[in-house]
Amino acid sequence: MKEKKVYLDLLRVLAILMVFHFHFVLALGDGQGMLVKYASGDWGCVGTTLFFLISGNCLARNYGEKLNVKKFYAKRFLAIFPAFYICYLLVWFGHTAVLQNHVLGGVEPWRMIFTLLGIDNYMNFYGIRNAALVGEWYTAVILMIYLLFPALQFLYRKNKALGTTLVLTLYGANLAFGKGMVPADAHVLTGICMFWLGMMIYHFEKELENMSWIVWTALVILGTVFLFITVPGPQLMWKNAMAICIFLVLMRLGKYLNKENKIIGFLGKIEFAVYLCHHSVMYVMRDSLPKVLPHLNIVVSYVLCLAATIVFATLITYLTKWVLKKFKIFQN
Repeated sequence: MKEKKVYLDLLRVLAILMVFHFHFVLALGDGQGMLVKYASGDWGCVGTTLFFLISGNCLARNYGEKLNVKKFYAKRFLAIFPAFYICYLLVWFGHTAVLQNHVLGGVEPWRMIFTLLGIDNYMNFYGIRNAALVGEWYTAVILMIYLLFPALQFLYRKNKALGTTLVLTLYGANLAFGKGMVPADAHVLTGICMFWLGMMIYHFEKELENMSWIVWTALVILGTVFLFITVPGPQLMWKNAMAICIFLVLMRLGKYLNKENKIIGFLGKIEFAVYLCHHSVMYVMRDSLPKVLPHLNIVVSYVLCLAATIVFATLITYLTKWVLKKFKIFQN
């Protein structure tokens, strides 16, 4: 049995809080403040980059040397789609039946195929109108990476140097020449590169967990530079680098974080559901809280919104577990 790495749960929680915080401030109309951006990037991209790194690290940990493709795809499907569909139905019901906001009005029924495939938010980049309600572009990108994982795992086993050269070349080419409709942060090549680096971090896990304190201090200084100084060059590269610094800094501290924390463990278990529902919760509360409590402090609003998101995400997580247990035939 593989040793549990508590710092991975901490990184999951940190990542989802970054994403939640980023979108909460944007929902208030502040897209430029220090609470959203730092000198060389923004916290939303750092959070999603951490998710790619964590996913690559965990899948290399579990499937690095051996992969049953059929079982892998089945597990990935069950890890994403039941919670996605349940969250979607709950949000749809809340909007249409409770709030009387017919969010799907005017959308042709056939466009629901994008939702069923989990790629509806990604289609928005191409101007394709659809019925997107939960999650965001990350769902589609991680699904594409999961589809490609057998090839990535093959490279990981057979030739890590070739795999690293290939993904870094594609990443660099996208930085230099990628000017399409999809933002660089959300491009599948960015996701693949960060996912692969997560796999490589696992490969060098022992060395990185025991890196010298000189190297660790250099990483802290580098992260501080990104925080306060606008570094020239492609901003995406520095945002991704900030996430890598955070990952490695906490990784080195892992031996001091080896005691499981119940709160961190719990939040780590519901982070995917938080990702799915946080947009819907915060926009509903943004519009409704001022009507109920017109003089509410923004900090209190933040806490209430986060608490409501955690409650809703907990409901989604445990409802998903109940459905999977009830229909256990689909888990075989």
